Amino acid sequence: MKKLLATSALISTVALSSVSFAQTTVTGSLDLTYRSTKGGVGQGDTFMGRETQVNLANKGKLSNGMDYAAGFSLEFDGMQTRAGTATTSIDNEGVYLNVISGGTTLHWGVDWIQNSKNDLINSVGDIIDEVGTVTPGGTTLLLNNFGAAQVKESIGVGIVQNFGNGLTGSAYYAPNYDNTGGGNNGQALTNSTGTNGAYEIGLRGANVAGSGINLNIWKNEVEKTTGDVKSLGGMAYTIGYAKAPFSFDIGKMNTEATTGIETDSRLAQVSYSINKDLTASLVRVDTKRDNVVSKEKINSLQFGYSLGPVGVLVTASRVENPAGSATASDIDQLGISLNTRF
Repeated sequence: MKKLLATSALISTVALSSVSFAQTTVTGSLDLTYRSTKGGVGQGDTFMGRETQVNLANKGKLSNGMDYAAGFSLEFDGMQTRAGTATTSIDNEGVYLNVISGGTTLHWGVDWIQNSKNDLINSVGDIIDEVGTVTPGGTTLLLNNFGAAQVKESIGVGIVQNFGNGLTGSAYYAPNYDNTGGGNNGQALTNSTGTNGAYEIGLRGANVAGSGINLNIWKNEVEKTTGDVKSLGGMAYTIGYAKAPFSFDIGKMNTEATTGIETDSRLAQVSYSINKDLTASLVRVDTKRDNVVSKEKINSLQFGYSLGPVGVLVTASRVENPAGSATASDIDQLGISLNTRF
């Protein structure tokens, strides 16, 4: 009997592996960046960066007739001065197992579900990635991810509902904020992070009912711990309209830190498709924080050009009153990136 069971299990495993292999796809991406900055509290910098990623995905049918999708990515970031921590980004990118019934998706994983980090405004370059996260001369800008930015990168469970007409809602819960799930089979954590639960809920609209209207509504929060004045959390709202060759968006992001200090960013962008391959965007962001003197102002002119399989993004930006300082000099930044997907 044991031999028969073992044989049956082996046959089942082989059959399952064959089906999975037939439905597995491999894709990837490569991004190379040049960036030059000057100003702020230091002299600025010129540097080049890279990011490469390989994605493995599998999909099919469950025995009950429902659909499933599963996959993971291997991401290799250029970590520059953080070379010793480069391995932290390799295995926590786009890990997911989804069960799908009609327009409802049940999700388990990390860094896959729709989230507030996806572009909130539809400029050709993400203003947060291209400008907000750059820290020349040690200057940390006020503009950055709002609220609990790492909810999507904390392992958890969620649900995505496609309402039709371009509207998609989602809810995500991570029992340990900022924990990517590195402990195999849920073994005890070996670091001091990942002690608080967190959630993010959102509604995204893309060309709602064919009207050209785009929208985002997001809220996230991390459980408050002893000593915190407030729970870390954020709210974001954006609305826009796109009808070729123009598009525009306006929006607001609010973050309330555990100290109770609030940061507010107001965003706006207008884009114009010059031709089928070239699009230009003008982006403006004003950010104010409770405990700083001045309002940080960012103006960015961006150009996206398609060469078929390769895309080129050029951004020229100026940051006035960086980090809300009344004394730091303005930051001028030039960014050029080459991007390809395969």
